[in-house]
Amino acid sequence: MALSKENAQALNAGFLDFLKAHFPQWLEHVRILRDEDAGQDFLGLTIPDPSGITHEHPLEISTWGEEITVFFGDFHTHFSWPEGFDGSDSYGQIIDFLQALLNEDIIIASVWKEDRMRLSSTAHPGDLTKFSDVPAGDHELRIASWRGTYDRRFPVDWQSYLKASHS
Repeated sequence: MALSKENAQALNAGFLDFLKAHFPQWLEHVRILRDEDAGQDFLGLTIPDPSGITHEHPLEISTWGEEITVFFGDFHTHFSWPEGFDGSDSYGQIIDFLQALLNEDIIIASVWKEDRMRLSSTAHPGDLTKFSDVPAGDHELRIASWRGTYDRRFPVDWQSYLKASHS
């Protein structure tokens, strides 16, 4: 469902206000992008990687559509922006998610077979112990963390990984 032009503008303005209040250092990275099919502008920003780190898939945020989408590593998540587009219902969730990611309280875990991703999710650094106990197999577990502290890749057995990730 496409946003009306007025609601898209309100979403973009509300998100800019959110950035000004909570992450003013990111304002210089905001780009205005165009969805030609919908005839509407949306905001996109790519957060610079920490010094000494280059992420394959950097931290990005978008206002495309009816929500705020945060991308990092092989993972993305959506935060609704209420009908009035003041964002107040999602502010806390977005702040909590971004702070946890930046503080490395959460990491991104994705499982690949050859060039195809099977799943991606968030995990906690403490989960790495149980993941390292998973037998090797024909899949690859890729861990991404903001400062690179937990970044690693290792082979895993798919079924064993699924069991470990739900224990």
